[in-house]
Parts: sequence; C-alpha cells; structure tokens
Amino acid sequence: MRFWKLLAAVALVLVAVEPAAARSEGDEQPPKFAGLASATTCVPGPIGGGRMTSYTLRWEPATDNVTRSKKIVYDVYQASAPGGEDFSVPTYTTAAGVTSFVTPQLPADQAVYFVVRARDKAGNSDTNTVERQGQNPCV
Repeated sequence: MRFWKLLAAVALVLVAVEPAAARSEGDEQPPKFAGLASATTCVPGPIGGGRMTSYTLRWEPATDNVTRSKKIVYDVYQASAPGGEDFSVPTYTTAAGVTSFVTPQLPADQAVYFVVRARDKAGNSDTNTVERQGQNPCV
C-alpha cells in the first residue's frame, strides 16, 4: 500500500511539473512589443486635496513566434520617479490579449510613471524600457 501512495505522489508531481516544462521547450523568444503608447487620466480643475484618479494605459498588441497575440499578457510596472520601476515584480498584470489597462485609484497630485512589457505563454518577457509619465490633459 505504501508503494502505491508513493507512486501516486510521484505521478502528481510529474503532472504538475510537466506542462510548465513542455511550454518552455521550443519557445525561448520573447514577444515583439513596441511598449506603452500612452498613460492618461482626466481630472478637471485644481488637483490636490487628496483627490484620486485612475490612469488608462494603452498600447498596440505584441506579436510572438509561438503565442497568439490574444494569449499574450502584459506586465505593468509603476514608479513614482523616472526610471524607478522594479522589473523583478510587476505592479499589475493584465488579462490575456488586452491592449489597455485602467489602474486602481492613485493620488492625482503625485507624478506616476509606467512601463508595460509583454509576456508569452512560455513566460518569456520582452525587455523594452519605454516609459510614459501619467498625463492629465483635462487641467
């Protein structure tokens, strides 16, 4: 009986590990992605006093040698200073195939910077550094 439990545990581990290994085989190229095109909000009037706003980020879809554009996800990196993004952990990750993202509420009176990177199903990410500062054309 102990043998069968051990065998079942090994099989479970193999099933859990195999798909990830299979996905990465043959796809080592990151998606081709031009990066973030815009980061905008619309807060009319004076900004301050604890007002909050969301930013809408927009980009053109990435392409990949294996993953279809509709299956590519986008990692969003946010910083409070130019070049301050921490690329080791995304601030947000989008659903697959989208070409825009609305941030949660952020302080309207503070500068915010964004970089968006495309990631294919194998986990390959592009390394673009196209950074956009959040803009408010409504003031």
